[in-house]
Amino acid sequence: MSDAFLVLAQAPRGLSCFLLPRWTPDGERNGFHLQRLKDKLGNRSNASGEVELDRAWARLLGDEGRGIGIILEMVNHTRLDCVIGAAAMMRQALAQAVHHCIHRTAFGRRLIEQPLMRAVLADLAVESEAATVLMMRLARAYDRLEDETSFRRIGTAVAKYHVCKRLRPWSPRRSSAWEGTGMSRNRCCRASIGRPR
Repeated sequence: MSDAFLVLAQAPRGLSCFLLPRWTPDGERNGFHLQRLKDKLGNRSNASGEVELDRAWARLLGDEGRGIGIILEMVNHTRLDCVIGAAAMMRQALAQAVHHCIHRTAFGRRLIEQPLMRAVLADLAVESEAATVLMMRLARAYDRLEDETSFRRIGTAVAKYHVCKRLRPWSPRRSSAWEGTGMSRNRCCRASIGRPR
C-alpha cells in the first residue's frame, strides 16, 4: 500500500535497516514478495509482514548492524503522528459541535445558551486543549534531540496511549456526548471524524 518500505535484512555486520522502494530506479517492479502478514492484536490497518527479497534493490539507512535502533526511531515518530492526529480530530470535533450548538435551537433558545450544553462543551474544550498542549510539548521534544531524550522516549508512549484512548469517547458511534448536541451520527462522522463509518 506504500511506495517505499523500511525492511530489516541481514548484512555482513548484522541486522540492518533498508529503504525498499516498490519500483527500482530503472522503473521495474522491485524484487520483494509478501509471505504473510503478522497478526498484531487488533492493529490490522497498519500491516507488518514477512517478505522474501529476491534480487531486490534497496538503500541502507544508517550504519550496518543498527537496524533495530533505526526501526524503533521510526516507530516513535509514528507514535508522535498518532498523538498529533488524535489531538487534531478532537479539536475538529469540538469546532463542529460548537458550530452546531450555535446554530440549532431547542426549547426556544439556541443550544449554546442551554446551561447543560455549555457544560458539555466546556468539558470537551478542556480535554481538547489538554491533548493539544501535550501534543505540542511532545513535538518540541523531538526538535530538541539531545536535550530531551528521556522525556521523548517515555512521553511518546504515554501520550500516544492516553490521547488515543481519550479519542474513543469522542467517536459518534460510542458516545452520548454527540446525542446531547442533537447532531446526527452520520453528519458528525462526515464532518468531524473523517469518512462515514
